[in-house]
Amino acid sequence: MPRSIMNGFLVLLMVLVASACEAAPGTRGPDSRAAIDGALAALRTEPAVAYDLAGGAVLNVTGKGLAQGTLPLRGEQAPIVRAGGDLYLRAPATYWQAQGMSADRAAEYGARWARSTPGVDPGWLLTPATLAQALRAAVPDTVRASRITLAGGLDALDAAGLRVTAVPPFRVLDFEPALLGSGVSQTLGDPRIGVRAFRPSEHPALRTAFDNAVDSLGQPFVAGPVVAATVTGNTLACTTAGACTDTVQVANRLLGEAPEASARLVLRSSVSADRLGAQDCGQELVTPFDAATTMSCSVKFALPKVSGTAQVSALPAVTAEPVADLDPAAFKQAAAAELG
Repeated sequence: MPRSIMNGFLVLLMVLVASACEAAPGTRGPDSRAAIDGALAALRTEPAVAYDLAGGAVLNVTGKGLAQGTLPLRGEQAPIVRAGGDLYLRAPATYWQAQGMSADRAAEYGARWARSTPGVDPGWLLTPATLAQALRAAVPDTVRASRITLAGGLDALDAAGLRVTAVPPFRVLDFEPALLGSGVSQTLGDPRIGVRAFRPSEHPALRTAFDNAVDSLGQPFVAGPVVAATVTGNTLACTTAGACTDTVQVANRLLGEAPEASARLVLRSSVSADRLGAQDCGQELVTPFDAATTMSCSVKFALPKVSGTAQVSALPAVTAEPVADLDPAAFKQAAAAELG
């Protein structure tokens, strides 16, 4: 082959090789920024997401902020429900004592649901759109992602603690709680938070779990404000058959703010007589704040088979807590509209 022709062939071969080298990166798949952007865009539009938290706690949150599941509070899994824009939790007594409550009051709170926000409202923070926005702000374009292989052989990209799938369909796998700001780990725990979107076929089960949780709420306490109750008067009336009724006038006053709530009054009266002994009675009543209320309770003494009279007295005491006024039907209707 003539040398000029051979030289031309070599030049052509070198151009082809150079072109092949330049095209090679295109075979590696989308770049990391495209994967992160795609995963966050997918998360933003999810109707409902399940989050795996510390200690096996799982929290389910919908796109419009309904939530049901558990939080890892004080080393225990505390059930929570978010409905009507408010968060309700059933935390252990140790949690309430850590908030500054007395042991007796904390025990009451630990035995029932309460409307409260533990540091941050996870039902709002973990709505898919809000979370996607927060993660986007925490992982700017300047952050470099590293490619890793997770258990099971799944290829992923890790960018400053945010992990997403490395190949389509792009989705968020998990993230470090610190990406959401300081103090979030106190509510959600320190371990990575797993993210899993609900399939449409799973929505009915999620709605059922939410409805059941709403049914269990009862009349929750409202943590934070205090209701002061004062006995303004009482009248004790007894019959010759030994029945005695203590009628008590009570005034209550709200200290703080408690919208959509009322006062739950608990009357405990100790009725006693020297010859008859002592008996306790009580009544619970829910009444508007800053109102005067009449309460009463009765006891029945066994009278001795001797004639005579006995001096009977009553010592009433009233405690009070703010309780939330709920509309369970409205909560369930909102879940039905969102989850079908």
